[in-house]
Amino acid sequence: MTTVKGLGLVEEAIDVNALISSSIAIGHVRYSTTGKGDINEAQPFGDDKLTIAFNGTIPNYIYYKVSTDTEFIYRVLSEEEDVKKGIRKFVEIADGGYSLVVLTSRGEIIALRDSKGIRPLVIGKLGSGYIIASEDSAIRQLGGNVIRSVKPGEMIYIKDGKIESEIIARGETHFCSFEYIYFARTDSIIDGISVYEARVRLGEILAERHGVHADVVVPVPESSIPIALGFSKRSGIPLEYGIIRTMASKRSFIMPTMDKRENVIEDKFGIVRKAIEGKRIVLIDDSIVRGTTMRKLINMLREGGAREVHVRVGSPMVKYPCYMGIDFPTREELIANGKDEDEIAKAIGADSVEYLTLDEMVRAIGRKDLCHACFSGIYPLKHSYNLSISNIRIRR
Repeated sequence: MTTVKGLGLVEEAIDVNALISSSIAIGHVRYSTTGKGDINEAQPFGDDKLTIAFNGTIPNYIYYKVSTDTEFIYRVLSEEEDVKKGIRKFVEIADGGYSLVVLTSRGEIIALRDSKGIRPLVIGKLGSGYIIASEDSAIRQLGGNVIRSVKPGEMIYIKDGKIESEIIARGETHFCSFEYIYFARTDSIIDGISVYEARVRLGEILAERHGVHADVVVPVPESSIPIALGFSKRSGIPLEYGIIRTMASKRSFIMPTMDKRENVIEDKFGIVRKAIEGKRIVLIDDSIVRGTTMRKLINMLREGGAREVHVRVGSPMVKYPCYMGIDFPTREELIANGKDEDEIAKAIGADSVEYLTLDEMVRAIGRKDLCHACFSGIYPLKHSYNLSISNIRIRR
């Protein structure tokens, strides 16, 4: 078993010359999560016999005297000689949402999706072998053929080019609604539902139920663009790219401090003055978490000559932290905590703000088996937790 990993963006962190040719491998792309976030905790995580990579959060890891939930998974699996037996034991005691892949020195690859199907996982065929990824877009981009989504509670076992499948846990499905709203790539299809089409429908319903008199619709790039397209089509207000995203852009809400988030936003966006000057703008975003990005963008638009800025959001208010794999902070940091839409508009400097309701979001996405804990406070977990959410972050 050979492990190569580094800190930073992939092209900065990984020396391709250090990689070896192999017919079996796992990989991972993430930023700092539970623990200190140093290179020793970076995934894939393990030893020369077993290593793992996963997407999600296991909130009850804190009860097992380990520094990260990744280490918790490793400890449970490594206690058993048979990795399948270790997987079954892990499923019995783990809470939260997760999809994971495991590689052993015996040439085994095991993939698992939690019984609630909170996080996505897909299997495909690449050449003569198999490939497993969080999203089908990755498989297609590599030239592979998508077979299907891994089912909730399903374990996939691959060895010597042969594949086995077994449902080892069953539960009520609660797929993460935020995957459709923000996290997933726009060209992905998750559990049979197109992310692109879901986002367009979010925008259409936003226009139907939360319209406003305006001259142009302006999306916050990139994930909000299909939402803005749907809003524009349904409202008849023309779409303009009044905000552009720079090549150096990073997702600001994952930055650990306010100063770093502000600096990222300044480098991340540019304003197309000719598109917005003297106009009433409907500014479309997929969500508002802390409000840092939106407040800065509204200020930039006004400095660029916008006459009015009305914000419309393609999701409900984010009021609660997440314990299943999303970096939503404590309730105190969430701008929607204890505020109504008028108060939020005042806080971010908008002329008005309106969100989708929970029912409108569910109707737009087109499936009722969604996890909406960050909007409703109803968690599909075995137990209740009171954790510092700043130590729990998405990994993809």
